[in-house]
Amino acid sequence: MTQSKLEGLLKIDNESYNLLRVLTMFMKLDNSQEVPLQAIAVFWYVATYHNCNKRDIEIFFKMSKASASRMTDYISRYHRLGKTGLGLISKEQDPKDKRRTILKLTRKGKDLIEKSFTTLYEDIKSYEGDFEE
Repeated sequence: MTQSKLEGLLKIDNESYNLLRVLTMFMKLDNSQEVPLQAIAVFWYVATYHNCNKRDIEIFFKMSKASASRMTDYISRYHRLGKTGLGLISKEQDPKDKRRTILKLTRKGKDLIEKSFTTLYEDIKSYEGDFEE
């Protein structure tokens, strides 16, 4: 392998770098431990599919009920064993079906999504001025 090919493989472009910055933001949410990638994925699912429920998450990620419960608890107000969760989503009883819980972003969750998009696309904003006349 030539030096230029190796450098090309090792080069991190701006988009990848920004994605790493967003993942780092998530990992710093919980000071006691690193946030599991599964929890980040579940959070982004809730952000993408507003008013979804835990069953939707079980199906989409092929998770057991227990895993989906652990992940949604982790990113909601209360975590297992009475520990404080991340507070990124809320769980509300579905008025149409009392057995279901609707998952929604909290203000903190919405702020984190906004900050994530700002970080992911900050390079695009810096180029926008170049195209304006």
